[in-house]
Amino acid sequence: RMKALVLELLAAVCLVRGGHEIILAAFDNFKEVCKEKHRFERLMEYFRNEDSSIDFMVACMQFINIVVHSVEDMNFRVHLQYEFTKLGLEEFLQVRGGRGS
Repeated sequence: RMKALVLELLAAVCLVRGGHEIILAAFDNFKEVCKEKHRFERLMEYFRNEDSSIDFMVACMQFINIVVHSVEDMNFRVHLQYEFTKLGLEEFLQVRGGRGS
């Protein structure tokens, strides 16, 4: 439940003036520190984990939705969508949807 609460808090910060940039900078920093190839890589690993709770999965989707759709610039929005697509979000959702989960 703690991971879900953290994502809910991060999503709320995204909606505050200047918050979106802070959240993206934090994920950029995390990527560098943890030697990830892509931003949001660890988030997607947790999301795809079979042991993830429904609360966490819902919070994760809400966070992704807010990160992508709280951007005014359409080109940047498409870029953010592509980042998540590249990490397998659409594919994962199709597989999960096919299982009735």
